[in-house]
Amino acid sequence: QFGVGFYSAYLVADKVTVTTKNNEDEVFVWESSAGGTFSIKSGEAGAISRGTAITLHLKEDQTEFLEEKRIKELVKRHSQFIASPIKLLVEKEEEVTDDEAEAEDEPKADDDAPKVEDVDEDDEAAEKKTKKITKKELELLNENKPIW
Repeated sequence: QFGVGFYSAYLVADKVTVTTKNNEDEVFVWESSAGGTFSIKSGEAGAISRGTAITLHLKEDQTEFLEEKRIKELVKRHSQFIASPIKLLVEKEEEVTDDEAEAEDEPKADDDAPKVEDVDEDDEAAEKKTKKITKKELELLNENKPIW
């Protein structure tokens, strides 16, 4: 059973998909386009490891809800007393030097092997360049715990 708050999702979405799994059960997928009908089926085993994922298939005129800032605003306003974690997949840009980027890309070599390098410190500082990389990570949106 879903409450009135859940059904408000249809104000911005044509279709809602709820994927859920607990530790002792398989993945289930509930889908509805409102209108009083829905379907429930087994989902793919790797879809989620545990918990619930809600996917809103937004209406064409509701793209403002794709903006990270707008989502964070809504979650903050409407979930201040929800104990379950709400996470959002966000993209973060980081500046890394060319050396750090190469170190992430290259497999680790034998750290015990001695390294010999001729380095002129002035040239090294001038040659180091930074580049921006984009990483995706889950950000916890409701950090405040309920007061009860």
